Amino acid sequence: MATDADDANGGSWWKRKHIRQSAIGAFKTSVAAVLCIWLGDLFGLSHSYWAAVSAIVVMGSEAVSLVACRDRVIGTAIGAVLGWATFHIWHGHYLVYGLAVLLCLLACSTLKFEKAGRLAGVTLTIVVLIRIDGGPAQAALARFLEVSLGIVVALAVMLLVFPERPAEFADGASR
Repeated sequence: MATDADDANGGSWWKRKHIRQSAIGAFKTSVAAVLCIWLGDLFGLSHSYWAAVSAIVVMGSEAVSLVACRDRVIGTAIGAVLGWATFHIWHGHYLVYGLAVLLCLLACSTLKFEKAGRLAGVTLTIVVLIRIDGGPAQAALARFLEVSLGIVVALAVMLLVFPERPAEFADGASR
């Protein structure tokens, strides 16, 4: 039960701790993760958990917008292509892997896809370090599809599940 003292000190504990927003964010993230696993299985993606991991990463960022998601998909493509190329020269040399990650992050930054760098580096890492039977080209394509699915699902969930209202409407509704 809120008291006048609570309101005078900045609102109730629930509001100060942002419990409602945290609960909604956690719910939306879990919905996105489950959708990724389900859709990945539906589309026959053998490692749909990468889609779920990507959605969780995207949902945890401060900018989930159409432009940011587009940039992340492009960054994922950069990571997949560089991962495919790196796989052929990697041969267990840590320096080659480190230089490939560096090149991947610099490419995203230079092309003004800064928000894409992390997922690009993750995609490169998955392609280079995780061996699959189909070889590096199939691994690069599969990781691109899985990570992109996670990005798209995260955007859809942000827009459709408990969408945030513009600030001018949110302020008016609380009065």
